[in-house]
Amino acid sequence: MHPMSDPSALTAAWTEKVLAWLPGVLPGDGPIELEPLVAGHSNLVFALRRGEDRYILRRPPMGEYAASAHDVLREARLLTVLADVGSTRTPRVVAIAETGDAAGIGPAYVMTRLPGEAIRTEAPPWLDSPEKRATVGRELVSALAELHALPIEPFEAAKLGRAGGYLSRQLKRWSGQRDEFVAKGVRPLADEPPIREWLFANQPEERASTLVHGDFKLDNVLVDPETSRVTCVLDWEMATIGDPLADLGFLLSFWPDSPETAAVFSELLGEVTLGEGFPDRAGLVEIYAELTQQKLTMDDLRWYQVLAMWKMALLLEASYTRHLAGTTDDPFFACLDTANPRLLAAALALTKSG
Repeated sequence: MHPMSDPSALTAAWTEKVLAWLPGVLPGDGPIELEPLVAGHSNLVFALRRGEDRYILRRPPMGEYAASAHDVLREARLLTVLADVGSTRTPRVVAIAETGDAAGIGPAYVMTRLPGEAIRTEAPPWLDSPEKRATVGRELVSALAELHALPIEPFEAAKLGRAGGYLSRQLKRWSGQRDEFVAKGVRPLADEPPIREWLFANQPEERASTLVHGDFKLDNVLVDPETSRVTCVLDWEMATIGDPLADLGFLLSFWPDSPETAAVFSELLGEVTLGEGFPDRAGLVEIYAELTQQKLTMDDLRWYQVLAMWKMALLLEASYTRHLAGTTDDPFFACLDTANPRLLAAALALTKSG
């Protein structure tokens, strides 16, 4: 592989530049430790340490990606607005490297690292009782309800979204991205066209606009092991203003509550939420309905679940295409050969369940 297309070589060269840039933008003095995190399969994420202070550095993946994807600078602007409106479960931006900066760092940004641990495909040792698992489930939904209650005007003013028309824009955007990849000769996905057709034909009336996270699921938050409280919501790159049920539908789609739902995408999800005490999907809806004082049923969320699964499949298929091109060395992407069609098959089945 040519060194300029080798993701490892590209990352190593970029890391050298970062280590020269960080001393001038981080508070304090002293040496800086930089360590890649094995979290996530999209943006590159690094843990930073300077003295007693902890930070996270994020940048897009090496290699080609859709122009509107992995916009970390937009995410940094959104985190800044979240701080301005008083959000307490989000990190604070410390430094930004713009696209095309002289140092060759951007696009990238550094944020504070809040306390807490991520829960991914395996349950941590401290999550050892039904009571703790129930608390984590309720806390997760509480964090979602909190962000949906934030005022949207500051986000509109910062050009981070606009009220109304979100669902139509989502269908147009993701359909367009898929069509661009198809035009380049990527592999066909037999279940994608009928899912798309169903989404367009059954689009619901949009709810009143709120801030939406766009990628809200268990492994995108940090949890305090002592209290089981959600301390931080992460990965805001897809956030905008829109229909809040899109977030709830996304959470349900990637919250296994039976061995069958866990098997849909076991490589990504694991079986953590099958543990005793965690609410099932219907239970999550009940908690959200209670906290937001509205009536909701699982049937109200079906369209939004299909939307979430379709979007995730299209996003991951783009990553799989980069894997085939050799512009990412993340071994996870190899599993998408079979996992992504399985996810789409489950989404198609859900369209026929009503």
